[in-house]
Amino acid sequence: MEIRIAHPPLALYLEVFETDDQVPSMHAKVQIVVSQFQHTCRYEGTFWIECVSWDSFTDALRAASRQEAVLRDISGYFLLALRKINESMLLVWEFTKTDVSGERRMRIEFSSEIDDDALGKIKKEFLDFPVWWQ
Repeated sequence: MEIRIAHPPLALYLEVFETDDQVPSMHAKVQIVVSQFQHTCRYEGTFWIECVSWDSFTDALRAASRQEAVLRDISGYFLLALRKINESMLLVWEFTKTDVSGERRMRIEFSSEIDDDALGKIKKEFLDFPVWWQ
């Protein structure tokens, strides 16, 4: 079970490698590469996503022209969103994490307007993802 989106300047790969039926959720490995402004930023990490959050995200994707679609991990470190700003669709990705002592913090943020073609590819990948909890 995976998602692959390669639409410059962002490439996203998400693979589910573990599930939990007690708290319906999935453990996902994610890789994101952003190439922009003659620079490349690469993120790799794992986190848990509640199935209900996934459902809310995909439901909102079906109506992306009318509402914001937001996918967050259980801990609130990872965010992927599609937001309509004026007449444009904006793809937003954020990662923020602080260590236990609060002394070290990492924050990555990316946003870009996307066209209908990119929106269609994103929708297709997420809406075609096989869900097992329904």
